[in-house]
Amino acid sequence: MVGVPGFTWWRWLYQFGAGPLGESAVGRVFMRAGEPPAVLESTILESDTEQLRLFYQREGFRQATVTPVVTRLALGKRVRVDFQIDEDAPTTIRRFKYHGLDELRESEKRELWGESLIPAQDMAVSDSLSWYPADLRYSEPLLVEERQRLIRFLRDRGFADVYRDAIHAVVYPMYPDSFDVTMAVDLGSRYRFGNVHYQIEGPQQNVDARQDTTFLDSSEPGQTGGTLSADFTGEKRLEFDLLTQTLQFRPGDQFNQSRLLATKRRLDATGVFAFSDIEPAVPDTLENGAIRLDHLIRLRTRVRHQVRFETFMQQRNGALADSDNELGMGLGVTYSNLNLFGGGEALTISSTGSISADIAGFGGFTSAQWENRIGLSYPYLTFPLGRFDELSSLYDARSQITLSMLAARRDALRLTLRGRGGARYRFELRHNETRSSIIDLVDLSVSNPDTLDGFQEIFLDDILTTVDDPVQQAQIIEDYTRPQFNNALRYTLRSSTADPFRRDEGHVREAALEVGGNLGRLLDGWVFSPGTIDGTIPGFGLFSGSGQNRGMIYRQYVRFSAEARSYQPLTERSTFAWKALVGMAHPTGSSDVVPFDRRFYSGGANSVRAWRLRELGPGAARFTSDTDSLVASDGANILGGDIKIEASAELRIVVIRRLFEADWIFTLFADAGNVWLGPRNPGTDDGRFRFNSFVGDMGLGAGFGLRLGWEYLIVRLDAAYKVHDPRRRGDFLPDRFRDPVLQFGIGHTF
Repeated sequence: MVGVPGFTWWRWLYQFGAGPLGESAVGRVFMRAGEPPAVLESTILESDTEQLRLFYQREGFRQATVTPVVTRLALGKRVRVDFQIDEDAPTTIRRFKYHGLDELRESEKRELWGESLIPAQDMAVSDSLSWYPADLRYSEPLLVEERQRLIRFLRDRGFADVYRDAIHAVVYPMYPDSFDVTMAVDLGSRYRFGNVHYQIEGPQQNVDARQDTTFLDSSEPGQTGGTLSADFTGEKRLEFDLLTQTLQFRPGDQFNQSRLLATKRRLDATGVFAFSDIEPAVPDTLENGAIRLDHLIRLRTRVRHQVRFETFMQQRNGALADSDNELGMGLGVTYSNLNLFGGGEALTISSTGSISADIAGFGGFTSAQWENRIGLSYPYLTFPLGRFDELSSLYDARSQITLSMLAARRDALRLTLRGRGGARYRFELRHNETRSSIIDLVDLSVSNPDTLDGFQEIFLDDILTTVDDPVQQAQIIEDYTRPQFNNALRYTLRSSTADPFRRDEGHVREAALEVGGNLGRLLDGWVFSPGTIDGTIPGFGLFSGSGQNRGMIYRQYVRFSAEARSYQPLTERSTFAWKALVGMAHPTGSSDVVPFDRRFYSGGANSVRAWRLRELGPGAARFTSDTDSLVASDGANILGGDIKIEASAELRIVVIRRLFEADWIFTLFADAGNVWLGPRNPGTDDGRFRFNSFVGDMGLGAGFGLRLGWEYLIVRLDAAYKVHDPRRRGDFLPDRFRDPVLQFGIGHTF
């Protein structure tokens, strides 16, 4: 099952289904999960042998020999096939040269040489496009990749006629163990962009055809621009300015294939067009000898108005989730206007409702919520970053304005959110295919918790009786009963090459820096109570509070977090995944704690799995009793933490493919981490971060799990055991192998 040689369990599954179970439905399931025996055929064996020989020849082993050896096994009518390969000495590339590139500028030649996949040891004395590689083995795939790089390089510098057939690699056998390789290039002419014409077809009936045109200056000094024109058929709303904004080059500029592809990519990213295609026209030679290439861009717009009804399943965690494995079902409706003002703006209005239950505690429904959201998205950067979009060469860009309102009920906390409102102004800048920046210029949130009957007895008293420090008692009361206001300015840098669903190869790296609470401080000290600092600002409507809790509290802070995840395929069926996360939040100004929902928590199905949700930390401290109604074992970390460190490693092995249309994935994992109170946090010293002891404060857990992966859904179940508990130091495997913590979730853990 785990790659043991000779353990052909898939053949056994097939034969078990085909034999004892016959043609029954259960038998067909086993047959589909397994694989039938392969019949030994001489023609297939000869073909495989020849393919192996050609593979080695393409990789420079010109004299390699491949000999198949068939050995009959004693058990049944089975054989083992071994391929004995004698590589012999490899052939190297002695000299590499480009021919036909004399028209390139000297700077372009140096750039071409510097980016080459053929590393240089010494340059030829008389030719800047000829060099001697450093002990490089001859490889046909490497030369093919170098040809593709050369095509992209030349087409980005005006040579639009350069395609695959225009480049040939000529190999000269100079010595028995080395070749000279020359890439001969039919360069053709250097082009400039000419006029651009759009043809837009829309779905609207009885709409008059219209035309528009403008003259665009070249972005290169001394070059004459050209015209941008458009014909609109069946499309009344689309504005001509959108076509100008998405055009990533200007008439008169030197032809650049990447800029042409960037234009198509930006058009597709608007969401307005169902189809786009760019066609070159006949070249036009001007009086000064310059050759311009006109382009025709065909577009077909989508239906503007769309209404979508949907059902969904969610797993809730975070600051206000009150169970370890709370799963919910919901219904929602979304209205979309894909071209609100004619410039590619997308308006979405959605309303969703959901109810959730704690599947681990079997306590019935635990929460319900209703959320309304309205968002407006622009396919370009708006104020104040609009100029940056014009001056840079972004892969893609988008601006978003979002308003939301949520009302929720948490039965286990005996708490109701009468309102949680939010407003966000976000810019998404994609620098290339894998790297992007996210700027949250405005991120406002207001919330007003409201207690239900029994809150004091069931929740608050149970918590406060275990916390001796009155400062921390006041903090808990404030977190759960006072209306709160927060604003944040946030920058996030993200690099991702992994499939966000499968996560079987590639990486994800992300770092975020956030500054918050400063708007509340500005309103407090300069608007509502000039000259004094109250720590609150007046509430309004649902967020006004009542009695002594009138007014919304705010807290100034800075917050930094960084996370790295990597997914490394080991075999066709196995992947090794790991993650590391660090975070720190620090109060600033007159605040001594960070806002409740900006602290860190540890433990749960997506964290250190040997502890339940928010059960780990801070440090080795413990602030709740064994009778806490929220959790039956170690108690929840109500205070959260200002510092967080976590790491996880996981081995994923596909043991069965396509059983009930799903891949069955077995996992082994280990998690470590915790959260700590920061140096400015008031109260006792329990749970504070210290460099000389934080390693011993790390909770360590390990276990195994099962994933069922369909094309559209991954469901997981993990069983985790505590290996080291910071509250019980020196006790290895404190719970032994009794009562594992079961964690159910949707998607991979990380």
